[in-house]
Amino acid sequence: MKTMYLDISVPRIVATRLLSRLWSGAYYAPISPLHLAELPEPALPEPTWVRVVNRMCGICGSDLHQLTVDAGLDVAPVALPSHKRIYLGHEMVGEVVEVGTAVSTVKLGDRVVRWGRADDCRARGRTQLCAACSRGHRVLCEFASDERAHHPVGGGFGDTFITPESTLVVVLDELSDEQAIFTEPVAVAIHAAWRKLPEAGEQVLVFGCGTIGFLLIQTLRIVCKNCIITAVAQFPWQAKLAKKLGANHVFMAHEDGYKATSQLTGASLYQGRGTNQMLLGGFDTVFDVVGIPGTLESSLRWTRAGGTVVLVGVYLHKMEIDLTPLWHQEINLLGAIGHDVVAWQGETISTFDLAMRWMGEGKIDVDSLLTHRFELDAYKMAFETAVNKKKYQSIKVAFEYS
Repeated sequence: MKTMYLDISVPRIVATRLLSRLWSGAYYAPISPLHLAELPEPALPEPTWVRVVNRMCGICGSDLHQLTVDAGLDVAPVALPSHKRIYLGHEMVGEVVEVGTAVSTVKLGDRVVRWGRADDCRARGRTQLCAACSRGHRVLCEFASDERAHHPVGGGFGDTFITPESTLVVVLDELSDEQAIFTEPVAVAIHAAWRKLPEAGEQVLVFGCGTIGFLLIQTLRIVCKNCIITAVAQFPWQAKLAKKLGANHVFMAHEDGYKATSQLTGASLYQGRGTNQMLLGGFDTVFDVVGIPGTLESSLRWTRAGGTVVLVGVYLHKMEIDLTPLWHQEINLLGAIGHDVVAWQGETISTFDLAMRWMGEGKIDVDSLLTHRFELDAYKMAFETAVNKKKYQSIKVAFEYS
């Protein structure tokens, strides 16, 4: 088994962080947590487990956060017990090549995508599900940090992996591999939209034009044809694509967002001391897909009284920002993570299944989003391309396997 993984070692993490201040190649140095290695092919540990050979895998922002050990050691998630080894790559599509004797939901030759790390109740074989797993939001499983007998081995950044069958979803025949690797990102965008579904005529802002931002624009347009969608882009080519995919308006991240919000929504703009500004009025809902302190603070200030900010972007450090809009304007601040089960047109459906359906029906365009492909051995260049969007005009970068 050839696979890429991170050894979760505090000394390695600290040493890599220190060295990275002087040398950008520190993340690939022998002292770093990152490894691309040949490991013995593991046997299936239980009758309900499956072996998958990868065909393609997208690089997610969370992979890059892990690669660059970009997390504070004092944030809440880090207090939880973690895996000693993290196998990278979850936006994969692969083929089932071995099944345990009790496997019933997939069969040999099936193309599958993988939804999670196998930490939830179903993957653990629990007969009594926690509240989150019962409602289909398995990413929030209350038992996710409990000890377990067996852990999945391998990930999407490698040739094969083993996992419980409950973590796999069979891909629709009409989807290409290139579409299939977007199943999880589309499902994430759908879940984020369902945290605050817009209504006709409402003003919605999507703050950030990466993969999830582009998919969220399309999702919002599907669920509410008559809402008014504005996007914030960093580069001109992102702005152009955002409009193509359904945004009514776009302004650039370097522009005066207060002025733009006032012009687009009719909000009243007030100038305080220095650079301090305040709006009365603004967007009904803001989806912050970037999630850093600056974008979250702006999102809270650009939202109308009683409006909602949905925090979608991941930032694994403590923040120091102005939270006064939460009480002064009664802004609702919601988080969004992963994917779940939603009600759509009278049907209760997994966001994974809905993602594949919408891609198959042509409602979600992902062809414009897959910009670069690499073989796994060129992983350094692949990661550089994924990070440096300005230079490479990259959106989704993927590994493909012959």
